[in-house]
Amino acid sequence: MEEGFDYLHEAGKLRNIVFQIGVRADPTLNNVDSFAAILFFRTSSGTDIEVAKIDNTEHEDGTIHIDRYYRQQDTVDKDFTVDVDDVWEADKHLEDNWERFARTYLENHGSEPRD
Repeated sequence: MEEGFDYLHEAGKLRNIVFQIGVRADPTLNNVDSFAAILFFRTSSGTDIEVAKIDNTEHEDGTIHIDRYYRQQDTVDKDFTVDVDDVWEADKHLEDNWERFARTYLENHGSEPRD
């Protein structure tokens, strides 16, 4: 997953799992039309598991939203009320909340991909 990011940084470590935040913007970070900030971890087999993602992909319900992959199955993942206006705020929101998101993901899904 690292190759698809404009930058990547470690959010923290929980239960011996390193959580990272990767950010990508198109066309560039200085001229953003579209963006995504993703909180993820890599399994021992090398699979990247997304925990939460904030992006501005347009949907019927709006644009900037958070995909809450950490939630239990059969719940609404997309939240269009997230208080984020740009790529930098998206990165900051994930950085500020990574531990809660990570802990919830591990409680709901373990260290495996969501079904």
